[in-house]
Amino acid sequence: MSTLGAWLGRGAAGLEAPRPLEFASLVPPRSPNTCLAAPEGHPGPKQFLAPILPASPEVAFETLLRLAGGFPRTWRLASWPERRQAQWVERSALANFPDIITAECVPAPGGSTLFLYSRSLIGYSDFGANAKRVSEWLTALADSLTQALAPALTQAPAPPLALAEPEEDVRARPNPSALASAVASVACGRNVLLSWDDPIEMPEAALTAVEAGALTIQAISPDRPDRADQFLAEAGVRLGLTGEAEAILASRPAQRDSLPPPLHADPGAWRPWWMRGSLHATDLRARLGEVDLVVHGGNLACIDGDPPRLLAGLLETGARQLILRTAVITETPLLEAVGFSADTLWHAGELAHAQSAALDVALREVGVTLPQFTAFPGRLTREAVEASHLGQIWWWFMGEGALERLLRVAGWTIRTRKADGAHVIVTASR
Repeated sequence: MSTLGAWLGRGAAGLEAPRPLEFASLVPPRSPNTCLAAPEGHPGPKQFLAPILPASPEVAFETLLRLAGGFPRTWRLASWPERRQAQWVERSALANFPDIITAECVPAPGGSTLFLYSRSLIGYSDFGANAKRVSEWLTALADSLTQALAPALTQAPAPPLALAEPEEDVRARPNPSALASAVASVACGRNVLLSWDDPIEMPEAALTAVEAGALTIQAISPDRPDRADQFLAEAGVRLGLTGEAEAILASRPAQRDSLPPPLHADPGAWRPWWMRGSLHATDLRARLGEVDLVVHGGNLACIDGDPPRLLAGLLETGARQLILRTAVITETPLLEAVGFSADTLWHAGELAHAQSAALDVALREVGVTLPQFTAFPGRLTREAVEASHLGQIWWWFMGEGALERLLRVAGWTIRTRKADGAHVIVTASR
């Protein structure tokens, strides 16, 4: 797809052929031009908590198809009824910019719910357009189903959605993620370091930690987002924690950061709350100051490298306690048949076809679909992955015993563990 062709086309003209979206493995880009509504329990970051709808997934899907056809400048690109998923394009009124909307209705206790993902194809920032669209679609769907299935309540408001107040520009007020909640539960009175790379969840974890009484909050990753402060402010609006966001920004030390370029994106600038840096820097502790709790939510399964090295780097921060979220695979008879157990640690680059097929089936059973298994039924190579543009790849497949072993070798001892979809959130101490 060429940007020019997508911009100048009308309706679907100039766009790539639509393909179904795997919401279980969806990783939105870091750019602020997307918005995702997802059901409660979905482990990934989301801006909206999708509501429970008073209808079956099939009825909700048909209602959504009808509603979407009435939205202005909106064309359906494709529909996959067997998935209850469809995709549309909406073009802006003035500039004709195309935004892609994908929805999938899924079962839920009491009826159904849905995934709803809106993304811009052109431009880095959308000025809130995708969040506004998702809010409007969710509200329209809930209103329509309520009126159709409960005529006596046609004048009553729709079931409440996780939306922001009008003065907050219709942004969502979702609950924090399970990881952010885990951080908040132990953050009181501690110096907290966040060490992974997510422009939505990192700020939310920072804010909930401060709200819970953390003494200090600091974030570090190899690449600091250009709009880190804005992400923090936007998370404050979503969570109703604008005061906490302002407090974090105001607490930055009033001195220049004199660290050399390899450790800082802008030497001599004011030290930011989210800094660019490496866990393996020789002066890491001097730079960070005192750290009691270090948090990593980046998923060990997706590390294209050495998980023990990462875990050792987390130990080098000086923290006495670790919170880690990562994917683990539960044993099944099919996995046992190909040699996978709780103690197994497999690398994607070494998998045979039978092992890949067994892992694919096991993960689908827990709602995780990895496109890499379709694209590469055998062994993966970095070169092939880079050429495929698949996005996030799982390089490591481990059972809970293997995770415990990795942590123990690095110097961490697991204290608690809690399931989070296909992931587990563990707390460990040194």
